[in-house]
This record gives sequence, C-alpha cells and structure tokens, in this order.
Amino acid sequence: MRLTSLLVTFLLASSSLLLGQSYPTSGPADHVVLADFDRDGFPDMAVVTEEPAVDVFFNDHHGGFGTLMRYSIPSSGPALAVDINGDGWPDILIARGSGSAKTLLLNNRDGTFRTETAPVTSLPVFSFAAGDFNRDGKVDLAAFEGKQIEILINKGSGTFASGQILKMSGSSASGVVGDFDADGFIDIANSEGNKALVWWGKGNGAFAVPAIITPPSTDGFATLAAADFNNDGSLQDLAISSNHPDPNCPPENAPFCGSTTAHIYKNLGGRRFSLISSFTMGPASSGVLFTADLNSDLNEDLVNLFDAAGVFSGELSFRPGHGNNTFGAEQVIDNPSALEVGFRDLNLDSRTDVIVPQFFPEGFVSVTLATSGPRNCPGVNSASLHTKICAPANGATVSSPFLVTAAGNSPIGVQRLEIWVDGKKVYQKLGNQLNKRISLSSGQHRLVVVAVDKYIGNSSAVESVNVQ
Repeated sequence: MRLTSLLVTFLLASSSLLLGQSYPTSGPADHVVLADFDRDGFPDMAVVTEEPAVDVFFNDHHGGFGTLMRYSIPSSGPALAVDINGDGWPDILIARGSGSAKTLLLNNRDGTFRTETAPVTSLPVFSFAAGDFNRDGKVDLAAFEGKQIEILINKGSGTFASGQILKMSGSSASGVVGDFDADGFIDIANSEGNKALVWWGKGNGAFAVPAIITPPSTDGFATLAAADFNNDGSLQDLAISSNHPDPNCPPENAPFCGSTTAHIYKNLGGRRFSLISSFTMGPASSGVLFTADLNSDLNEDLVNLFDAAGVFSGELSFRPGHGNNTFGAEQVIDNPSALEVGFRDLNLDSRTDVIVPQFFPEGFVSVTLATSGPRNCPGVNSASLHTKICAPANGATVSSPFLVTAAGNSPIGVQRLEIWVDGKKVYQKLGNQLNKRISLSSGQHRLVVVAVDKYIGNSSAVESVNVQ
C-alpha cells in the first residue's frame, strides 16, 4: 500500500505529513541513499532496485523529484553516500552480501556517475559504514563481512588499504559509527546476535577491545540504532531491538507473528551503557530500528520498520522522543512494502521528511513531506558545508538569557552543531538543527556556531551580540 494509510494520530505529535508522492523505479526498490549529488543546494535520492540498477532522482527545489538517471549495476545491495576520492562530490558505494560483487559509482562532479573499481575486501560485504578513523582528513570505511568487520583505510584518490580485522563470534550485517565516548575518535557499534559491541577507536585507524552489551532476554539482539536521546549534547545512546518469534504461529502467518522489543541503553560516559527501558514496537518479530526527529521538536524519535518478507506488507511506526530517554505511545505512519526508510529535509524548511523505497507493486519510492510542526532555522542549502544563525540577528541587543537558533547542512549531511562564545565552546547538539537559550554577562560578545560535517570538515557562522 502507498502512503494512504497515514493515521490521524500522527497529528497529535505536533507534526503531520503530506500524503506521499510516488515515483516509479526501474524495478522493485530495495534501498535508498540521500545526498546532494549535483550540489545545487537540495538533497537528491538514489534508489537501488532489483533490476539491478541505481535510479538517481534529482530534487526539483520543492522537495519533489523530476529528472531521473538510471545506472545498471551487477547486483543490488545496501548503499552508502560517501566522498570516496576526496573531491567534495558524493559518490555511491553499494555492498553485496553474497558473492564478491560491489559497485562504486564515482561522481563526475556534476551529479552524473561513472563506474569505477570498488574497494577490495577480504570477504563479501553486507554493508558499509564510514568515518575518518585515522584523522587524516580522508573518509575510511568499515566493511561488515558477517563474522568480521574489515577496516579499510583511505590512501587518497579513492584507493584503500586493508587494515585491522575486528573478529566476532556471531554474524553482523551492519553497524553505526560515532564518537560514543566523546574522546574525539570515531567508534563503531553493532549487534551480532547474542550481544552488542562498541569498538573504541584509537584515532589511528585501529580499534580497542569492545565494550560488550548483553541482551536482557534469551532472544538476543537484532538491529541497532544510535542517537542522543536525552539531549546531553555529546554522548550517543543506543536503541537495540530483540525479536520474539511466536513458536505457536502457523507457518502461513509466520511473518506477522511474535513481537519486537526496543531496548534503550543510556550512555553513562566512561565507556559504560545502562539499560533504562524496554518496550514493544511493531506488530511482529522482524522490526528494524531507525532514528529521526519526525515531529520537529528537536528530540530524536525512535522509528520501527517491520517488513513481512515475501508477502510485500509491513508497518512503519514511531515513538516520539521526549528528549530525556523516554518515549511516547507508538504511532503508525504507513503500511509499506519496504526494507528500509530514509530521512532528510528535502525542501529546506527545517523539518524531517520521509523517503520509503517500496518493493511492490512493480517498484516505486514514496516521498512524504512534513507539512506542520515548528520551523526552527530553515533555508540552509546543501551545496556545500554551510552554517546559518537564524536568531539572534547580527549586532542585535538582547537580554540574557537569549535564544540561539541555528542550522547546518552539507551534501551528505551534518553530524552536530556547536555554540562558541568569545572563543569558548558552551554547548553542542547532535544533528543539523539547534535551539538553545544561553546566558551571558552584559556587554558585547562574539557568537560563533560551528557545523561539523557527517564525515570531514566544519564551517562557521559568526556574529556579534550585545547583552544588556
């Protein structure tokens, strides 16, 4: 079904979605990746289909999509937007869990692509994650290869050298990267069946012995997502799912039986995590967790996508985050036939839109624009890494405390925003929107907001403010 099943309950979260516009794809759609591929200031989307092909749709500057370019590939798989060769233009890297086929579509610096040699790995790759693991200004890769994670160090010009192999007892198809201990080095978190692991980056391309998180039940762990659920500004928390199949379920109903539990682990700092809550999400035991701010309150929400494989039916739902590691009641957004979902502000109104590649019927992608909810700091284009302060105005006279609203954007996205006053960092917020009330002494101050790119680089917006 298309996005006609949008529930009125979504309005209760101070946000609504415009019923999704559907765009036909070259075949059943599996995966989506979002980036400003032509760097015209508005994010585009690339959809991996069963054709197999990559369909690149270009943003019409209103959050819709017109021009489409199609690229044949050897096999479909999860995709990653990443600047492989360091030229500032997003490329597309596609993994393949079975066999050795991987595809690299290198950007021609105009939003069109050419096929180049993909990074060589020791085993087939189920998915890639990326980060500057050795802090040399180039994006490295983590290749998830079943029972191991292979670290690929970027040597420049799009070539990679195999580095450390992180061995596991169980299998893991994907993971997330982030600085989980706030030491300035990129870490990796993943689940592998009977436990979750957080591999601590050393800042030189190597990783230390991981922290181990054990599940609270015998059902083990399935998927993992990371976000700052309590708005402490620096430490990412974890949401990890457990699947609970129903052993009494008739075989013909198996995709719809059982349940999925989301476990929320608070990041305590000091490389420690604590389970603080568990709750069910979705109608069955095959949920996949994502995070996004769907209601524009600047709190991260928890999203669950259930797909009943083989019957082309599922459910997309979310629990609104309260910004303190607690969540509201689950609300259904859509009943898609999808394997994953993407989130990004497509029309630059500062609100998160939803992009769902749909497998059936015949293949299409649904684009659903948020149409209400607060607008924090809109209008920040994605052509390059860019920072904007919406309030206060430059040179304004204000009373303390006063509100700072700001935003950042880039072709691939922004990981966090920082507020600096007179050369000292006073606050940071993970994500691309910031809304913070700060207190300052009387007098003139230099206010700087820094946007840190998802992978490499930062930019600043500077202004003066007079506090009376």
